[in-house]
Amino acid sequence: MAEPAADPIADRPPASAPDTAFRRFLRNLHVLLALPLLVLIAGAGLSLLAMRQSEHQLHREEERRFSARAEEIHAQLADRLRVYEQVARSAASLAMTFPDLHWAQWNRFVEALDMPRRYPGIISIAYARAVTAERAGDLVASMRAAGLSAFRIWPESAGAERVVNVFTAPVNEANARAVGFDMMSEATRRAAIERARDSGEPAATRAVTLKIDEAAGAKPAFILYQATYRGDPLPPSLEARRASFTGVVLTPVRIGPLVDGLVDESQLDTGIEIYDVPQADAEFPLYRSRSPVGIASDISLMRELVVGGRVWTVRYDSFPDGLFSVRDWVPGALLTGGIALSIALALALRMGLATHARAVELADGMTASLRLQEAERRQLFTQAPLGIALVGTDGLVMDCNPAFAAAAGLPRPELIGTDARLRFGDQASVVALEAALQGESGKLDSDQPLLLGGRRSHFSLHFQPVTADGALKFVLAFAEDIGEKRRAEQHIQYLAHFDALTGLPNRVLLYDRIAQALREGRRDDTKVAVLFIDLDRFKVINDSLGHSFGDEVLRSVARRLQAGLRDCDTVGRLGGDEFLIVLRRVTEPKDAACVAEKIVAHLASPFAVGGQNFVVTPSIGISLYPDDADDPEGLIRCADIAMYNAKEQGRNGFRFVTREMGAKSRERMDLEGSLRRAIREGQLFLVYQPQVDTLTGRIVGLEALVRWRHPEEGMILPGRFLPVAEETGLVLAMGDWVLSEACAQIRHWRTRFGLSIPVAVNVSGAQFRDGQLPVKVARALDANGLEGPELEIEVTESTLIDDVEAAAETLAALKRRGVLIALDDFGTGYSSLSYLHRLPIDKLKIDRSFIHDLSTGASDASVPRAIVGLGRSLGLSVIAEGVETQEQLQLLRDLTCESYQGFLFSRPVPAEEVERLLETVTAVEPSPAG
Repeated sequence: MAEPAADPIADRPPASAPDTAFRRFLRNLHVLLALPLLVLIAGAGLSLLAMRQSEHQLHREEERRFSARAEEIHAQLADRLRVYEQVARSAASLAMTFPDLHWAQWNRFVEALDMPRRYPGIISIAYARAVTAERAGDLVASMRAAGLSAFRIWPESAGAERVVNVFTAPVNEANARAVGFDMMSEATRRAAIERARDSGEPAATRAVTLKIDEAAGAKPAFILYQATYRGDPLPPSLEARRASFTGVVLTPVRIGPLVDGLVDESQLDTGIEIYDVPQADAEFPLYRSRSPVGIASDISLMRELVVGGRVWTVRYDSFPDGLFSVRDWVPGALLTGGIALSIALALALRMGLATHARAVELADGMTASLRLQEAERRQLFTQAPLGIALVGTDGLVMDCNPAFAAAAGLPRPELIGTDARLRFGDQASVVALEAALQGESGKLDSDQPLLLGGRRSHFSLHFQPVTADGALKFVLAFAEDIGEKRRAEQHIQYLAHFDALTGLPNRVLLYDRIAQALREGRRDDTKVAVLFIDLDRFKVINDSLGHSFGDEVLRSVARRLQAGLRDCDTVGRLGGDEFLIVLRRVTEPKDAACVAEKIVAHLASPFAVGGQNFVVTPSIGISLYPDDADDPEGLIRCADIAMYNAKEQGRNGFRFVTREMGAKSRERMDLEGSLRRAIREGQLFLVYQPQVDTLTGRIVGLEALVRWRHPEEGMILPGRFLPVAEETGLVLAMGDWVLSEACAQIRHWRTRFGLSIPVAVNVSGAQFRDGQLPVKVARALDANGLEGPELEIEVTESTLIDDVEAAAETLAALKRRGVLIALDDFGTGYSSLSYLHRLPIDKLKIDRSFIHDLSTGASDASVPRAIVGLGRSLGLSVIAEGVETQEQLQLLRDLTCESYQGFLFSRPVPAEEVERLLETVTAVEPSPAG
């Protein structure tokens, strides 16, 4: 049977098949090309956005840097102007302090400022004196008499008030042209002077052409004026300032040198323009720094600056620091890099879509990364310093880290699987865990063992439930061992209430104990006694044997003070060598006296410290509640007053406080306050006692002595206020005033009488040990134009022997300045030839006690004779003080003592009476030795 013929139409492949395959190819090709292209377009867009953002960010950063740079330059410019204003204030202070200032002294003051180096913008410092038109001729005459023969006031036509330039320094041809110029003749200068006069503050002009520049050409400059007044440096009211106005200090300042150096001229990255009016109103700037040619500023800042009451406008411009700045290349680099990165990403994506192997490799990498993260989390759990345990919902420990096991003091395998509720050592911890298993977190501290069978410490516990989809998964238990922290807190608490050296209660705890004792005394109607104990001459132990030795002594004293006291009593240390004892339930004052006697007896036996035996004695003050005070501060204050009375009565004993002691203490405090006001308000004054040649009767020196005239009590004797000044440290301020006042008086007498004899000034021990005495002496001498030999410094013998090495160094510095040195009260101290030979002394003063004994017959003349012989052998002059009778003077002549002072010739007298003596009695040059 023949096979049927094949149907050609049925056997033909479908016509759509080739089209479908082609379309699939096109679809795949579309995906392979479209995705990388989209990535490329997105990357290019992000790169463009990044470029724009970077341009904006770089511009803001450049603005921020330039703003910081401009603020720095602005601050430096303001600092320079403030310094220049301070120079004007200092010069004005000089002019007010010394109204009769000579032009030569003004020149020395200005030359000492070293203006070319320290103040390059200041051309000169001048002083213009205010004078009415009627008194102008007197000013011309006085200036010509002072040595300025060509002095004249110009211009001649002026108003009723004139302010004439009388001093200008440094002296040169240019500055000399401005001498005699009437500042009030020009409106700009007159307006600034009137502002300075009325305000008392520096006042600046607008930009002016200086008189010294009118011939050479105008240079940007302004003048800074500072007014001076008669009397008060700054009168309190406008009327008072105008009435006491005496002139102005004028400081011409050129803008260029003022600003030079603020900007590095080699870089030219910052430009400065200065206007003394708002920029919109200015025709041209006061100053303009050099700027790069052909380069415009891209950032500008405007700042204001107050200069002598005027407001300057300062403009700062930023210039690019090269041909290509960061803003030029960074945005382009970002765009280029972004596009390159986009291309790379597109190619990578194309390759990723094309190769399955790469996809598998990436998957393996992600798996490895996940494993690494899991390992890191595990490492974080095991190495965390905080103890962590995972407690399941059944209360069993699922896992814990080594820190938790270490805190518990048990091995980790023993903990896993145990029921934490049965092993916690603190019932509160069990309750907190039960609450956490119910979904409530909790925190607590426990001083029990973390787990039974483990170590005991102080722990901070935190239980945190961990849930997922509302169901509890486990509880995280955090444990921190805070035992060391608690011990540190306890130690700090101890240090806050106990003395670190002796272990006794400190001031804070003592006040609390006294308050407790007072409450008990009020309740039981008993007395409370406070014993204030100070060790006698303990400073000698510290200074001679060292502070470590003194600390051991204080510890030994503390142990003895504690011995024999009742348990209810308290002994504590206030500080230094001061101790306090609080006695409770005291019935009679004699009970406190018995305790004080016991303390004196306990401390009477020698101490053995460091192989040395010595005795420490106490001075004890006692106060009682309620007899003397009813609060801790009052009881301690009263006991302190009584302790000082015990010291005054000979030490090594005790005293109860009395009303008289309190009154004396209050009187001393009142005297201290009055003395402070006296120094501040000028109630002190100097008197001078002449020193006379024993043979010729001529005045060979003067001694300056301080006195106090109280506005209510009248004259207060030095013996009353000088000890208070020594104790409170006021002697330093008083000594500085005496030194300055004496030097000013010497200058006055030299000018009026041609005084050639020295004036002696006493220096206290505190002044001498201050370390600043040579500097202060030099400052006082320089301020008054003195060379040095016009001043004699008197130092007591006891002051020098405290530290001979330091004393020698201080005296050597004084001698280098040229002053004379006198040793006061000689013979009353140690009088060692060794230190006399080492110290640069010019004169010995025989103490008045030896001179008094000469006339009373209490002693022969052996001590004065020895002092005179000693002075002659060492090449020193000798003077006796306290000479009151002709008999004493004749004995001094027999001993060949060179000079004397005392009531026989003159009491200490005010400066006016000294001037009358100097007019009638011839003053001689001092001898080379003194």
